[in-house]
Amino acid sequence: MRAYRWFHLHPELSGLELDTARHLAAELRVLGLEVREGIGGHGLVALLRGRAGPGPTVLVRADMDALPVAEETGLRCASLRPGVMHACGHDVHMASAVGAMRALVARRDQLAGTVLFVGQPSEETASGARAVLADPSFRRAIDEVGRPSVALALHDAADLPAGTVSLRPGYAHANVDTVDITVFGRGGHGARPHLACDPIVLGAEIVLSLQTIVSRRIPAGERAVITVGQFSSGHKHNVIPDRATLLITVRSYEAATRVRLLEEIERVAVHVARAHAAPRDPAVVVSDDYLPASYNDPDWTARLARVFAGALGPERVEQHEPSLGGEDFGQFGVELGIPGVMWKLGAVEPRRFAATPLADLPGLHSSRFAPACRPTLRTGIVTLVLAVEEALRAG
Repeated sequence: MRAYRWFHLHPELSGLELDTARHLAAELRVLGLEVREGIGGHGLVALLRGRAGPGPTVLVRADMDALPVAEETGLRCASLRPGVMHACGHDVHMASAVGAMRALVARRDQLAGTVLFVGQPSEETASGARAVLADPSFRRAIDEVGRPSVALALHDAADLPAGTVSLRPGYAHANVDTVDITVFGRGGHGARPHLACDPIVLGAEIVLSLQTIVSRRIPAGERAVITVGQFSSGHKHNVIPDRATLLITVRSYEAATRVRLLEEIERVAVHVARAHAAPRDPAVVVSDDYLPASYNDPDWTARLARVFAGALGPERVEQHEPSLGGEDFGQFGVELGIPGVMWKLGAVEPRRFAATPLADLPGLHSSRFAPACRPTLRTGIVTLVLAVEEALRAG
């Protein structure tokens, strides 16, 4: 609880996690772990070496950054930083990891192998895992202790009661692409639209046509989302502008579906513009900052589900639907070529969960999100310890 309260009181935004990293490093050093800081920005790596002989390396990741959200929870340990809050529960992730490392250190003499703990910055901007993986210091740590046999992480959940967990085999989080479209028209007077080429009309038709891609161009049952988050153009009532911009997020799971979605977006934009005799084709720019889907290894997921059910009771271990949200934890598995599992950690006070419609519970990223600390952390610590011990036994 002490670690959780400190992290919740002192949230820091993505890329600015300096104090958070220092405090997390200090907590781990007190336990006797070897800590290396400044990895991928303000990230850190800590090594817990078992004393029962050689064994596998297990990667455990906890993200550290907070969100630009003004806290409205009323907690005694509410954020001391105006406009910044741990609204996604990364404070829970760090505190659970500290508690798990404490428990593992206490039985170090029975552990064969190494725990490679990663305190990851900038998860909310989907850049932190990539930065850590690209850092030579991280690669040197991997060379030193060996490539991990599995990557493990948990994420608190605002749609599960505290004391429960949920695991999903296969795709758990989506590919995330961002697409910018600039539509070119020909400006003119609002009273004489026939002498212009209105990019707002073109853009509106593109927005509507994009909605048919998932429903008419992607096989039924394949999950995908195309959302236009911003449509901007013009600055005066009676002036037809010469361009409009669309900012789009695209979500998918399968690689082939991702490619098809991006191709269809460009096809729709170009041909709508040509149908209106636009002076030039739209500029369609797909960001290089693509976030790959997060995939839970089915064998490891089933294995951990059995272990968790044995400790918590089978009624406390669920299986959830995949999310079309993004999560950069999956990059550790992709880049290192290893299986990975992230499980959901229930965070809602059980009686409140039972009595409140799900739509009325504050969700992640809400200014009112406040996990039920003790049962959430207790379950987080227990499941992390169990998962690490199972991975070390697996050899």
